[in-house]
Amino acid sequence: MSRRVAVLGSTGSIGRQALGIIENSPELKLHSIVCGSAKEKLKKQLDRYFPAYAACVNSGEEDDILTRAMDGADIVLNAIVGSAGLKASLLAQEMQIPLALANKESLVVGSDLLKTHLSSGLVIPVDSEHSTIFRCLQGEARRVRRITITASGGSLRDTPMNLVYNASPEMVLAHPTWEMGGRITVDSASMVNKAFEVLEARALFPNIPVDVVIHRSSIVHSLIESADGAWKALLGFPDMKIPIAWALLYPELPTCAVVSENPLNWGDLSFQSMEKRRYPAFYSVLAAGDTGGTAPTVANAADEIAVDAFLKGELPFGAIATVIDEVVNSTQTEPVEDFAHIMRVDSTSRKNARKAVDRICSQQ
Repeated sequence: MSRRVAVLGSTGSIGRQALGIIENSPELKLHSIVCGSAKEKLKKQLDRYFPAYAACVNSGEEDDILTRAMDGADIVLNAIVGSAGLKASLLAQEMQIPLALANKESLVVGSDLLKTHLSSGLVIPVDSEHSTIFRCLQGEARRVRRITITASGGSLRDTPMNLVYNASPEMVLAHPTWEMGGRITVDSASMVNKAFEVLEARALFPNIPVDVVIHRSSIVHSLIESADGAWKALLGFPDMKIPIAWALLYPELPTCAVVSENPLNWGDLSFQSMEKRRYPAFYSVLAAGDTGGTAPTVANAADEIAVDAFLKGELPFGAIATVIDEVVNSTQTEPVEDFAHIMRVDSTSRKNARKAVDRICSQQ
């Protein structure tokens, strides 16, 4: 019997690739599709893939729509962006459905609320770095010594340090490897996205030290150091179809190659250490993760406001870390209570971040 998949966030990049994988996998069957507001794109998907249920998530109706989409599914692919994705993950936990997870907020700000699903092994990561770690840990009978996540270094990795603080949006958005959305590209340049990935890795693979290295060619997605000192890694050109297919079929494996490539084309596989001076925001977010509780929620909200201000030309690139530090350090950390609590902290933190941005801008 085919595994029935609910695809949440079906009109985004991950969702679209997942639909193609499901269409070409006899082991999988599309159960439902849900998007945000892209009604025309959803209608085209409905006409092509014929799911049993399809809907756009409307404000105030998220719970009902998400519950109906998940009801009867064997696995949920959560590729919803933002806090609505956390709500979907919590519903999957409540309904005890395995979760193929591509939503950052679920683990960065909501891992304390997902402990039941995480400890039960019902969260399978879709993000390429964490999918790699997940796969490399298979077969390791003893606790591994450490996890190393790789990072491209972002668009400013070779920019002279005296030019980084005031780097323009055009410079920052010129990523050397990928074309991505505005915030993720800025977060790649500041390495905030990589700090978030560290927090996600800590939630997914507890009690294993996690570090980050610069790997410019993006061929090695992550590594683990085994108990005996040997290293394991997954290599290949960046292609999200592989981790998506692996998550949807886990614990089985795809019956045919999802992609095909030649290692002779990989080029240099060198690694470099992280420069704290170049990536201060990375360490700001890690500090929030070390604090725990609501601190990562505060850091995530502050970063989003700061990045938006930078892209609008209001805030210098180098001040993103300043905003994160200021808002996190001025906000009392609390234990996470529930989803509503996270949303209250998020809202307050955004307001405080805006005040920090306005203060810094007034001093320019």
